[in-house]
Amino acid sequence: MAVASPIIDVSFDTLTACSGCDLLHHHRELELGEYARCERCGDVIQTCKPNTIERSLAATLTALFLLLISLITPFLALSRAGITSSMSVFDAVEALWDTQMRWLGLLTLALIIVLPLARLLLLGWVLWRLHFGRKARRSMRIAFRWALKLEPWAMADIFVMGVVVSLVKISTLANLSVGIAFWALLALVGASILINASLCKDTVWTRLQQNQ
Repeated sequence: MAVASPIIDVSFDTLTACSGCDLLHHHRELELGEYARCERCGDVIQTCKPNTIERSLAATLTALFLLLISLITPFLALSRAGITSSMSVFDAVEALWDTQMRWLGLLTLALIIVLPLARLLLLGWVLWRLHFGRKARRSMRIAFRWALKLEPWAMADIFVMGVVVSLVKISTLANLSVGIAFWALLALVGASILINASLCKDTVWTRLQQNQ
């Protein structure tokens, strides 16, 4: 671990700002596996994770596959008095729309489907091109910046937690069974954690600047 030193008088191109307290530091050259902390608050401001492009790309492609599986397969099935019905994530959005809770349906569509899919596609495209040594474009930098901005809004984990709570309450009224989509979303949460653990933003930004 390295402790970053605060700046005195230097070009802004060589500075790194702490996301916790906004203190500016000199950008350091780190060894693989090394990270730098803010001198004031101790937050990690730089990382250098090994094989970050390959590991993050693998996790992103896995997450994309799991998200697509969760959208095209049944999410849960409900059985009562001999009548069985199943629903998918899209069915849930449609049901909310039909019950005049359109704002909730739109939020579910955006936060569970559109934004996670957009983030994974943008991130996967950038990492794919970097992995195969393609020339970095301005569009790649924009895509990576948006992928980072969309991260807090991809709420598949919150959706899964809400579903678990709902299943506990509904289970007293009918027989419930979860489908493939539920387990795919659960695995997607794990894949998202893996992406965050393996992605080194500093390395990606450096590669995007070097391969212009």
